[in-house]
Amino acid sequence: MTTDFTAEAEKLTAVCRGIFKDESKWIAADGYPHSLALCIIDSIFSTGSHYNSVINVVNEYRAYRRAENGDADQDGTKELLATFAAVGNSAAVWADEVVDNRKPAHTKKNAPLKAEEIRQAAERLHELNYRTRDDLHRAYAEDEHLTKLKNVWLDLPSQRSGVTYNYLLILAGFQSVKPDRMVIRFIKENVELENRRLSEEDAAALIKGVAELYPTEPRRLDHVIWRHVSGREVFKEEEVLAQNIQR
Repeated sequence: MTTDFTAEAEKLTAVCRGIFKDESKWIAADGYPHSLALCIIDSIFSTGSHYNSVINVVNEYRAYRRAENGDADQDGTKELLATFAAVGNSAAVWADEVVDNRKPAHTKKNAPLKAEEIRQAAERLHELNYRTRDDLHRAYAEDEHLTKLKNVWLDLPSQRSGVTYNYLLILAGFQSVKPDRMVIRFIKENVELENRRLSEEDAAALIKGVAELYPTEPRRLDHVIWRHVSGREVFKEEEVLAQNIQR
């Protein structure tokens, strides 16, 4: 933590404690240690969806793979693409028969299904030889910016914002904090840095400094801020129910 941001870190810590409170109540991004397929599915379905809806999608995929004597928690892009091939490479049929969810990518007319985005993401990563979670970590060892992966992902339909890309990295187990634009905006708004350029490196330093003061892990703090600013649930279901009862 640089001394330049010591005061800002203390102020942001107070803000975060006021909003997020006990970290044991936070929804965690546990990720999928051995399944790039589930990282892709979860990250793309995470936008604009209730947390339980995403869990249901993941569980439907797991059930489908079990019925095929497969294991979703070991699937890479090869296995994910095979589930599309089994239904004629139709995103609509895959949405119905594999995950039981026809949610569109966005609310505009003629929006593609999230299922179609998943198919395209799996194809593009497969073509780059990013076929397993381990492949991503090997690529990171060669290029910590994951330039090829980022460029391909952001070029997918409706993924230009980088929100799902950031979540893909979290689910794939990357420990380094690289705040996206929404997290950076949250930081700037809460420590009065609106008129100052805040780089990803500066934002990451602030997150790490706040995590030390909170205390929590930088990756967990980055994720809970990201959930908050992107309109997702921050607290586990039982905590949300308890808060509603108290009101």
